[in-house]
Amino acid sequence: MNLLNYLSERLAGSSAYARSDARLSRRKLLAGAAALLGVGNAPTRAAPPASNTRWLVNRLTMGWSPEEQLLADTLGYHGYLEYHLNDGAIDDSSAIARIQPYFGLFLQPYQSFGYNSAMIRHHLFMGTLIRAVYSKRQLFERMVEFWTDHFSIDITKAEDAWLKIIDDRDVIRAHALGNFRDLVQASAKSPAMLVYLDNATSMVGNPNENYARELMELHTLGVSGGYTQQDVVEVARCFTGWSVDDQGMFDNPNKGKFVFQTQWHDYTEKTVLGQTIPAGGGIQDAQAVVDILCAHPSTAIFIATKLCKRFYGYSPPGSLVQSVADAYTATGGDIKSMLRALFNNVDPATAPQKLKRPIHHFVTAFRTTGAELTSNPNEFNTPIGLPFQASGHDPFRWLTPDGYPDSLAAWSGLILPRWNFCASLMQNEIVGATVDLSAFLAGASTAQQVADRIDGAIFGGVMNPADKSRIRDYMLPDLPSDQAKREAIGLALSSPGYQWY
Repeated sequence: MNLLNYLSERLAGSSAYARSDARLSRRKLLAGAAALLGVGNAPTRAAPPASNTRWLVNRLTMGWSPEEQLLADTLGYHGYLEYHLNDGAIDDSSAIARIQPYFGLFLQPYQSFGYNSAMIRHHLFMGTLIRAVYSKRQLFERMVEFWTDHFSIDITKAEDAWLKIIDDRDVIRAHALGNFRDLVQASAKSPAMLVYLDNATSMVGNPNENYARELMELHTLGVSGGYTQQDVVEVARCFTGWSVDDQGMFDNPNKGKFVFQTQWHDYTEKTVLGQTIPAGGGIQDAQAVVDILCAHPSTAIFIATKLCKRFYGYSPPGSLVQSVADAYTATGGDIKSMLRALFNNVDPATAPQKLKRPIHHFVTAFRTTGAELTSNPNEFNTPIGLPFQASGHDPFRWLTPDGYPDSLAAWSGLILPRWNFCASLMQNEIVGATVDLSAFLAGASTAQQVADRIDGAIFGGVMNPADKSRIRDYMLPDLPSDQAKREAIGLALSSPGYQWY
């Protein structure tokens, strides 16, 4: 019996898929096929032992690809790590050329305000997606994603529709593999952050505590880092006057840039975490706060823990966290040193699997299928962004300042959007993303050949044999049609083994 008919019989009577007209779309059937393959649960059968380089490629990149695996195997584990840590030496001209049409990425703040905010958001989204898929600086892009969550800003709030694109360029990307203290300092002066956490209007006599609280709870010390409510008050006083120039329109080149409003600042003495900040300091008060927070032992542990959770597993061993924290302390927050300590103190053979967050899953699928991403830079809407919205993982739109979560519980229930994305991608139904079936197949024509090609190009030869057999059988009898091949690839992208890394 054809798998599609079999699924129709299985699903037609299922309450989970019941429909009043008793008909199921092909996409729903593909989703059902993925359901029968067990997507949403960690693979019950242990995957074949992965080489150290395979694990490293999975962790360092936005999505495994045969090209990255070849590079890693050629350079070896440590050579591949150092290659990506030396991001400035990597030729990324191809990806840079791809983002050139999205001119909003290169504007000054006052220039951005001259364009529709939806178009500026579109340029930021496409710049992010294109670089995630095509950049050769894959670890750099992973760190951009990490720090974007860490210093999260909701792009839908007020002027942040225009200002976040500047923050992405001049704060996150400028310091993604640099020094953590410099990153915190840049974020503190970021107009997008000052607007988002309401510090732009904070002044003596009426200080706003939002940024001060999140600076300690989310950006540096952590919620259990040892600060008190009085510390929040004192830090807020230190940051009074840190604001954004909002004067004029397009004739003011400083509009949308950081400004220290001297008349708004509280010049009296403050005490932060037991350290006295003398009266009369002015803008130096907040700079001293950044130094105090970044030098605190709680910050080293907090940042190390988050890095280990992102790159190792949801519950990293304390010894690994301490190794990364020690590197933070020894180098004054050098991000590359922390990453080097992390990856040089793990055992890839025993490392746990992680569930790909939706963006990670989608980008990996784009990379392994060779998808071509295109979008009109002058569009105000982003059809290519619809799957990201449906998945709950739309870049820069997390409403709270804690950023998109990095936990199994947060993402394990959002499966249907993944299935629909995979089916739509292979049918070329995602506006702005095209997969060339012939190029992907590379001459494969029989069901077995196509299954082998899927295994090699998408899974790197470690596809679950049972899933591979089911997908091969789905394409029988030979020779399968192009439609059957596209559906088979969509099923493979939806299978359990492709949700985890």
